[in-house]
Amino acid sequence: MIRSLIPYAATHGVRPFQKFFPDMLWRMEPHQRVVYLTFDDGPTPAGTQRLLDLLADHGARATFFLIGRHAQDHPDLVTAIHQAGHRIGNHTLSHLDPWSAPQDAVRRELSRTTTVLEDQVGAPIRFMRPPYGKFTGPMRTWCAERNQRMVMWDVMPGDYLRSARPDRVADFVIDTVRPGSIVVLHDNPVCEDVTPQALETILRTLGDAGWRFDAM
Repeated sequence: MIRSLIPYAATHGVRPFQKFFPDMLWRMEPHQRVVYLTFDDGPTPAGTQRLLDLLADHGARATFFLIGRHAQDHPDLVTAIHQAGHRIGNHTLSHLDPWSAPQDAVRRELSRTTTVLEDQVGAPIRFMRPPYGKFTGPMRTWCAERNQRMVMWDVMPGDYLRSARPDRVADFVIDTVRPGSIVVLHDNPVCEDVTPQALETILRTLGDAGWRFDAM
């Protein structure tokens, strides 16, 4: 029961606090019916291409926050994301916990991942999302110094929960999204049986209602 409330708390409970962190990106332009889908934790052999195929089928663009070690292991998928016109962001090298890891280690991971991704795509990396959404003051300083915007979210449907179901994830996004919403979804083994099915419903339903999907 408590887990079922996590998407509501992580979405509606966070929205009032967005204004206190203006250096962090929570929502895009609020006057257009555009949704900004984001996918954390990839690239993965089982999931990334499925997500790319679904996005292509609906003419949608998105942003992928990649783990540096996964990018090193699967450079072909990083290339596929980039060549499909999607945006790529930094999600640290190993998905460490920023609240328990030494901040020097966090900064090293952020810098190393930036180098890995920029070398692979041949373009600057301008966005970063902290693992688990756990941001710190030193991370915010690092972003300011490196010209990377820390990206959080406006809608968190909880596709990573063990209790998640595709229909519930899709319904939550469809019912909660608002113009400019940044939506967090995941590209990892825990979500590979949930997120693609939910994404297909989200793209079809919101697309039919006149919404567009764009990268940041």
